[in-house]
Amino acid sequence: MKLYVILSIILCFSCTIHAQVINNDPTIEFGAKNLKIDEPFTISVVVPGEENRPSVSFPEINGLEKRSKSATSSINTVGGEKVVVQTISQQYFALKEGTYVIPAFFVTVNGLKVKSDGITVEYNTRVLINPEVISEEDLALLPEVENNEEDVFLSVGANKKSVFMREGFALGISLYVAENAPIQMDFYQVNVQLQSILKKIRPVGCWEENVGIEEIIKRRIEIGGRKYTEFNLYQAQFFPMTLQDIIFPSVTLEMLVGSAKAGEGKMLKSFRSGVVKVTVKPLPPHPLKDQVAVGQYKLVERLSSALVYPGESIRYLFRIEGKGNIAAIPTPEIIANSSFDFYPPDISQLIKRSNQNVSGEKSFDYFVVPRQDGTFPLGRYFQWVYFDPKSAKYDTLTSLKTLQVKGEDYKLGNISLHGSTGLYDNLERLDSSQEYFDFKQILKELTNAIVILLLFTMGWVLRK
Repeated sequence: MKLYVILSIILCFSCTIHAQVINNDPTIEFGAKNLKIDEPFTISVVVPGEENRPSVSFPEINGLEKRSKSATSSINTVGGEKVVVQTISQQYFALKEGTYVIPAFFVTVNGLKVKSDGITVEYNTRVLINPEVISEEDLALLPEVENNEEDVFLSVGANKKSVFMREGFALGISLYVAENAPIQMDFYQVNVQLQSILKKIRPVGCWEENVGIEEIIKRRIEIGGRKYTEFNLYQAQFFPMTLQDIIFPSVTLEMLVGSAKAGEGKMLKSFRSGVVKVTVKPLPPHPLKDQVAVGQYKLVERLSSALVYPGESIRYLFRIEGKGNIAAIPTPEIIANSSFDFYPPDISQLIKRSNQNVSGEKSFDYFVVPRQDGTFPLGRYFQWVYFDPKSAKYDTLTSLKTLQVKGEDYKLGNISLHGSTGLYDNLERLDSSQEYFDFKQILKELTNAIVILLLFTMGWVLRK
């Protein structure tokens, strides 16, 4: 009998604890498994509940070559609470067609190993595409070499020579070693040296978005007709927030270098980069030029219902998607009016950081209550101005939705509709003396009380 009582208590105790625990363990996800030779196989690590970007090291896979890495963060508001999810993705490319059987492996997340089951990936041939071809944006980061005689050189490169204020540009730090160079090289205290280099080159007055490189990624490229291996040490996007040209000074990296001949020792040798300048241009005259976002954007919108009665609530989603500093996108300003009550929106965002750019989306989910009968184009109320650096012009994202309101005009108490914003109507009449019940807190305290009671009961049973 005593055994049954103890087992019952343990079961109840386990269920109670399980109800309080939220699973925030990292998970591993795979991209497509049937690929063309120029397409990447992607491994992603999803880490929920992590405010800061986690440190993730991906495995080496036999037959596949690591290339670009990207980091995505999403922030959503659920039940008044902020939910953050970090996703780190690594791309792998195959140099020849075939079937690749990847055995079970580990991914290191913030120093902890997360195991993944094995997987099989199929690569097919596409004759017209070269898997080593890189994008135009990556090409812009390649150094300008006057001659091909240097076997090894360090480069700090930007993909744009001039930008508008708040326009993003990519910056990369890489070491290039010619494939036929008659030397052997090893990195020397690379993490210590890189931190020192970053202190010198990080510009003041810039917003930084970086992928986060926990390991040195290498790839084969061609510069001026000569083949090199690039060792990418750092990659980031910068958004200048002040009207001041950005100068990246010359920096030095020390390497252990020796002759390709066997038996010869290695010694420290310094490699120095050149100075890089990025000119920052002012935005053209505009009343909002000091406030608008800069980038290439489009509007996605959704209306929960196109036909409602006065006083009936609806949801309206205003989502901005594109390339630019997504985190700094301001909330659209809505002018107070007598036709609607617009309540502050729930804001969520998804930001993807890659070697080439920063892209993503920012959503504003409005709670709307119409107060008057009529037909209302929402473009009157929802407009968002931004500057497109590609066309060098200002543009406006305007709602194309129309809301039909049918029925008797809606009033709150005896307050006139005219000149009222609606959001704080009758605020002074609300009874603030009523006690507020936090049901989540009550449930948590009740659960803790049950746990304590179960522990006392178990102790009492064991004594008998």
